[in-house]
Amino acid sequence: MKLQATVSIIIPVYNTEKYLRECLDSVLNQTFKDFECICINDCSTDNSRSILEEYAKKDDRFIVINLSENKGQGEARNYGLNIAKGKYITFVDSDDWVTSDCLEVLYKAIENYDTDFVSAKFFLFDNLTHTTETNYREPKISFSVPLYAKEDKKNVLKNITFMQTSTVCGNIFKKVFLSTNNIYFQSIKFEDTLFMWEAIIRADKFIFIKDTIYFYRINRQNSTMSLFTIEDKINYYLKLKELSQQKFKDYFLFCYAYILLRSLFAIERLPLEQSELIFVKTKELFFDNSYNLVGLYKQHKQNKVGAF
Repeated sequence: MKLQATVSIIIPVYNTEKYLRECLDSVLNQTFKDFECICINDCSTDNSRSILEEYAKKDDRFIVINLSENKGQGEARNYGLNIAKGKYITFVDSDDWVTSDCLEVLYKAIENYDTDFVSAKFFLFDNLTHTTETNYREPKISFSVPLYAKEDKKNVLKNITFMQTSTVCGNIFKKVFLSTNNIYFQSIKFEDTLFMWEAIIRADKFIFIKDTIYFYRINRQNSTMSLFTIEDKINYYLKLKELSQQKFKDYFLFCYAYILLRSLFAIERLPLEQSELIFVKTKELFFDNSYNLVGLYKQHKQNKVGAF
């Protein structure tokens, strides 16, 4: 195995033997060959480990790391980030797959535009119906034009159904950008979205391209996406609030507005009992008894923190 690759692909793996070969074959068949593929086996109890080791034996670009205890997807990715040797970083989930030109498209874009990261489009593959559709949830943003202004960033972030801000998949990042800004995955659910928030806010410039290069599997039984709880959502809101206070204070009020929008979105979509719980928890965490945002107006008026 050579000492350095241009692109490091990081794949966290946990009990996905049914889909793993399709994922790894799509990486193996890339038109862009200068990569390393770091597969983090997060204590899988199925046949995933032996499949990973099979691929590592036949191609030394595949690196298998077997964790000694289950860490979760975010920590598994962090392990990969810490050992990655590539100039650029991209992520693939082990139940998804990519087009044969995925790396080539992403590499050419980030080289040509010289941005901190590039985000491409993806197909949504429904595991129940076996139908595929192009990701259609696009905000009114400019594609193939570098974005850098605060208003550009807010316009992207406030579109809560825009999936490119909800997953790290289909993106390529400069490794030096991630390390310099200490951008890692949080050890909670919705870690992808929190990672993308940090990346968007910290980036000097970034870009969205219209190339569709990733197949994102939805409606898979026992996937981590299907196991989110109300507590997970509340912890996500709290972590975003904490990050806004500590890491990106210029977006403080915007983060609050986003949290409330996410709450309303959840309330609208969840069953009545769960909706009521979201409402009660959001009120307890962010409002006083008069439904004023707790401490927010006073802090903003005194310190001029983070105008909308």
